[in-house]
Amino acid sequence: MRNTGMTIKVWLFLLAMLGNGLLVRAQTVPATRQYANSKAAIVMVRTEMLAEVNVPRININNKAFNQLLDSIRDFEVDSIFLSPSQKLDIVLNAFNENPRRYFVTAFNYFRHRERVAANGTGFIISGNGYVITNCHVVDEGDAALRRRFILSAFNLITETNIAAIEQSWALQFNDQQRALLNRTFANVFYQVVPIELEKLEKKIFVLVNKEGGNGKAYTASFPAFIVNKGNSMPGKDVALLRIYSPVELPVLSLSKLNEVAVGEEVLVFGYPSPVTTNEFLSNETVAVPTLTKGIVSALKKSVNGWPVIQMDANINHGNSGGPVCNRKGAVIGITTFGSWDDIAKGLAPGLNFAIPVGVIREFVPDSLTLGKSGVSELFSRAYAFYEKGYYKKALNGFTQLKKMNTDYPGLSYYINNSQSGIDEGRDQEPGSFIIMLAGLGILGLFFLLAYYKFRKG
Repeated sequence: MRNTGMTIKVWLFLLAMLGNGLLVRAQTVPATRQYANSKAAIVMVRTEMLAEVNVPRININNKAFNQLLDSIRDFEVDSIFLSPSQKLDIVLNAFNENPRRYFVTAFNYFRHRERVAANGTGFIISGNGYVITNCHVVDEGDAALRRRFILSAFNLITETNIAAIEQSWALQFNDQQRALLNRTFANVFYQVVPIELEKLEKKIFVLVNKEGGNGKAYTASFPAFIVNKGNSMPGKDVALLRIYSPVELPVLSLSKLNEVAVGEEVLVFGYPSPVTTNEFLSNETVAVPTLTKGIVSALKKSVNGWPVIQMDANINHGNSGGPVCNRKGAVIGITTFGSWDDIAKGLAPGLNFAIPVGVIREFVPDSLTLGKSGVSELFSRAYAFYEKGYYKKALNGFTQLKKMNTDYPGLSYYINNSQSGIDEGRDQEPGSFIIMLAGLGILGLFFLLAYYKFRKG
């Protein structure tokens, strides 16, 4: 009887250890699985702004210009030889030093329909099309917006003016001379000629990853509108968008807990601009989100007193609005801003900040069903089978998903690989004999427990 009791204790200990191991494994998600489960819900957010730019055309003041040429000739009268290049440098420097003297406005206008765009990241939180991103991605301030339009228009107008001078003077400026003229025209448009903006329009698009019938990735652009928003930093830099899709969309879940621990590992998803604008990458791969890893470095507060998360995961322009996830796969924050390095004149690596999920929830209506999507749940189950090598079950899940959402990204890859695994005899699912033995073992344990209770009673 003592041996029976010892045997039962050993069995119970082994079961407890097994259960504890399964619980620990369930609490964290490997980064590879988390990326596979999450990437379909990571979206690019593009804000396009249109405006009519009106700029009075400028001409060279011929009277002042001729006086300048006369003064140069006076140098040569005094037996000072000047090469054509030296004469040109004198003229350009004079233009730069006194633009008001050498340039005058004309009565006709240069009119141009200017377009500027800003890209950021977002993530879908409900299957019916609600998206979280940063406010500054979709609602840039008027002053900042005006600067962007003026800079874009200035570059175009300046190039036009420089080309006109080159044609008129029958020459071509070198790089230094062009740089000097750029500075000159910057002064002209600042001191002499105002740049006016009219008919300002803004459009927001959410670019969702899809897969075509040929198995190639592409992005579908959905018009979006702002449902709720805060203010750009130092305000609560969060915006809730809505898009309308004919099919259910994949989602990410917001963490139910607001607490974040220093040292906790985080995964950051996004579309950093150095990647999306890289000329050596195909459009197909640019649409794939980038994953970086790090830890929570510190817990800080904004100047307005609400919490922010400091992390060392690498981010860049374009990451704004992307999700910061814990190892359970839940969103704990939204990538928002970095730290400027005055010495390096750029973002300081590894000193970045996210707005926590508690602040995000302030902008999400209580009535909204979050984190539930049939397509996400089906993909997650199928991928879990795929990871284990249970290719028949994986193929069944991926095929069902294909029927629900024909353009779910990446499905062709998993369907083809699952089918290959089956055809090549690599399916790792335990056979019915092993399942029967496991069932008999569990049944035997129950009989053993019943016998022990009977003997004890």
